[in-house]
Amino acid sequence: MSVSDVKQDFGPEISMSRLPDEPKSLPSKYFLGHTDPLTCVALFPDSKMIITGSYDRRIRLWDVGSGQAIGEPLRGHKVSVNVIAVSPNGTMFVSGGGDGRILIWNATTRNLATAPIQAHSNRINSISFSPDSATIASIAGTIIKIWDVGTAKLIMDIKSTTSERQVAFSPEGSRIASVSHLAPDQQMLRIWDVKTGKPAAVNPIAGHTGGLLSVAWFPNGQRLVTASLDRTIRVWISETGRQEGHSLGGDAAWMADYVAVSSDGKLIAALCGDQSIRLWNAITLDQKLVLQHAEPVLCMAISADIRFIVGGCGDKKLCLWNIENITQDEHNSRPLSTLGPEKQEDSAPDSSLPDQSPMNLMYPEVQSGPEQTVSQAVITSHGPLPLEPPTTAKEDTDPVASPAEHSHFRKWWRQAFNFWNAGKHLSSQQRIAEIEPRSDEIENVITNQGQSPAQDILDEFNRYVMNEIPIHLIYLPTMELVGRNFVKNHFQDRIKEITEDLVVEAQARFVPPLTREKVVPTLVRRKVEYGILSHRWLDSGEPSYQDMMERKLSGSSGPSNVGYLLSNITSRPKDGRHTLHTSHSENKVQSPGYKKLQKCCEEARRLDLHFLWSDTCCIDKNSSAELDESIRSMFRWYRNSSICIAYLGGTTVIEDLRLEEWFMRGWTLQELLAPRKIKFFNKDWQRLTDQDDDKEEDTPLMTVLQEVTGIPETELIDFEPTPHYIDKRMTWAAQRITTRAEDVAYSLMGMFDVSLQIAYGEGGERAFGRLIEAIMQAGGYSSVLNWAGEPAKHHASFALPASPLSYVGHPDIVSIGRLDMMLTSRGLRIPLVIVPLEMAKPEFDGHPIINPKFYCTHHGIGEVKIDTRGYRFKAMFREYALGIFHYIPAEDSQNPGLPKQVAAYLLERSEVNPQEDIPVGLSRQYRSFEDGWRRVPTGFIYVELPGVPDFASLWYIDRTCLETVYL
Repeated sequence: MSVSDVKQDFGPEISMSRLPDEPKSLPSKYFLGHTDPLTCVALFPDSKMIITGSYDRRIRLWDVGSGQAIGEPLRGHKVSVNVIAVSPNGTMFVSGGGDGRILIWNATTRNLATAPIQAHSNRINSISFSPDSATIASIAGTIIKIWDVGTAKLIMDIKSTTSERQVAFSPEGSRIASVSHLAPDQQMLRIWDVKTGKPAAVNPIAGHTGGLLSVAWFPNGQRLVTASLDRTIRVWISETGRQEGHSLGGDAAWMADYVAVSSDGKLIAALCGDQSIRLWNAITLDQKLVLQHAEPVLCMAISADIRFIVGGCGDKKLCLWNIENITQDEHNSRPLSTLGPEKQEDSAPDSSLPDQSPMNLMYPEVQSGPEQTVSQAVITSHGPLPLEPPTTAKEDTDPVASPAEHSHFRKWWRQAFNFWNAGKHLSSQQRIAEIEPRSDEIENVITNQGQSPAQDILDEFNRYVMNEIPIHLIYLPTMELVGRNFVKNHFQDRIKEITEDLVVEAQARFVPPLTREKVVPTLVRRKVEYGILSHRWLDSGEPSYQDMMERKLSGSSGPSNVGYLLSNITSRPKDGRHTLHTSHSENKVQSPGYKKLQKCCEEARRLDLHFLWSDTCCIDKNSSAELDESIRSMFRWYRNSSICIAYLGGTTVIEDLRLEEWFMRGWTLQELLAPRKIKFFNKDWQRLTDQDDDKEEDTPLMTVLQEVTGIPETELIDFEPTPHYIDKRMTWAAQRITTRAEDVAYSLMGMFDVSLQIAYGEGGERAFGRLIEAIMQAGGYSSVLNWAGEPAKHHASFALPASPLSYVGHPDIVSIGRLDMMLTSRGLRIPLVIVPLEMAKPEFDGHPIINPKFYCTHHGIGEVKIDTRGYRFKAMFREYALGIFHYIPAEDSQNPGLPKQVAAYLLERSEVNPQEDIPVGLSRQYRSFEDGWRRVPTGFIYVELPGVPDFASLWYIDRTCLETVYL
């Protein structure tokens, strides 16, 4: 292949050819525990312990040997944990979050060593320890800050002219390197003197044709490696600013956004956007290996002993790849990409250097002769580089790049995360919930009143108001019941505040920047504000939609009396607050329901809200279409509200919550979880706490809420609807009561992000069966099968539970795969790993067997203890097996994988001797469906596999163990 035939991507010097097959490696271990994608990972110096951070705002420590989590997750950040750094002496670790806070932890006690540091006003992008473990450097925006680890005191501010993405201490500790990903004239590697805060040595170093994303030092402190938006990785001499050797990468299929160098300086690792980590020999610059995973890898770290690499992934797993034999494996050592110059003059060596071979450039102490010089055809020289910083950059501001300047970033970010939802039938909003940090992390920014909103903002505003908020709302200034068009007109002016500057600045709050398509809906939602009431319905006296309309008609004679809840209801007492009172002409005493609504409206006004929704009077229940839409959309309505006002009619103080009836009702479960912000009021309409938002962690109220509901604090604070964790979430609803049996299922739709047609009268069991079927179609996660007891009676399947109670007491399995399951007229079609069982049969006396013993002769399992719950087994002519549904499905390149602990069903079928098909006329006689596997209604079966070494390992089994059955 000639140079002219090679595809070029970014600039003339990046021409490339690849061998067709790249040596690849899959993870050898998985660590499971985080509930959101991982954002950062680090290793302790002894390589025995891993530490991770995640969008779930938790920090977890892991033992490398056993694969188990060490202690409970650490909490302290209000939003995502963005960065983690471990001190070189292994005694401390530091975390930085989207809240701008730095937390310094004692590695031995796993407690905070100092008070939290509010280090920056926006998210922290990077943290680096000094070699002596005494100081740390942090970066957010244009400010690099150096802190004393022992005292948590600020030592120095270093102001850059650009918004920096990453910082890294040099190995000797006297310098700091930083990189920027913004405008073309600011795409530079900068090196700072730690003592003076001024530029050190050659500064800045430029040469990439795209923004810089990452930087790492070589152990000798003389070289650095950078990754760029131009899809290349380059090595630099820190003192001269010259590039060493040829650029790595240049492939249009992937782009490195993070680089690291091994502790011996002989290996370069890059985190790429194609679900992989790529490794290069740092001496020859040959690519060695591609570490792959089924989902995007978002962060990585190399162990100090260079035995393995760990990566945090978008599927919430921490993966470990073994790289011990990489240098000995000749196959993995062969080069995979070579770079050729576009022009002949580009390949000419620089005469000022004695020898430009990568060996001499990177390791001057190892001199190679002429016969060892790398071919000029695969080395591109970039010549002298500019040394002065640009004079147009502002010194005291945090610049925000234009949308055009972020185009490469947005394109790459979308491509990388398209893999997260491959094969999932999800809406765009669901995908945002799975792969992004919470929208609450996007900070409010100053509005530019001089610009008008773009058309896509107006379109999103129209779509949001007409589809994502309640059909009717109470307009608080006049207590008028209004529709969506009224709301749209009311907020028209506020939408004009969303200008292009506001959108771009909101995008730039994240690295990589969020796409416009994801930022605009969040900004629109924040402009359309309304409150929502959650309460326990009274047996009588609640105001209805018809009551509201009758009062509207009765008050419509005057121009200002349209739609009043109560005629002449508003007055202004001395304190300036609006109050509600009954018209004298009405001659009717207010019911408790009206008084409750009256108080809620007063509280909403105090919060400066103009609209309120209540399920008693804002739904026309005589309209089947409106009732259907309201029930299907109710979770979203609570989710999109500015605040949920929760009235607890049986509570005076926090301790009363244990007996509060509000926590026993079915519908209030989603009203507790869905709102982003909630405020509880007691029976006298007094605030239960002094907090503005009761969804705050580590509070006495939150402790009681966890105890009363059984819901973890992380879910109470930051719940995400998804057809996942079905077993756990069903137990939250198991003890709750609904007036209508069907509401057991209808009240759970929003929690699992599915939709059902409302059909009151079908019965609770049928409605719940339809809910389970919808969850299976939406997710296919094995946790939906983690139930026990008698199945539902309305369907041919023996694998559909009858109610949420079927999930109570389930074993705590970690979801490790999605199964191809389908509900058919024959039952649930599902692939299971079949493991034969033997039943110890007593001497046959004609009676069924109760509580028999089962043994598994395969894989060294031995006796399997099963709670048969009084099931009557036939003594003869039956085969039994474990049907394992908790496994990693087989992919094209590997067999199914089993974890150390598996969950399964007990299956039975009639013994049938294998025989050939017998032709009968034009058809054939096949085995009857009655001879297939059937699920036995037992208790939960949880088996530990003795052949699996630890809890983070997988045991890959033969594909022939898989069998598609109808249960």
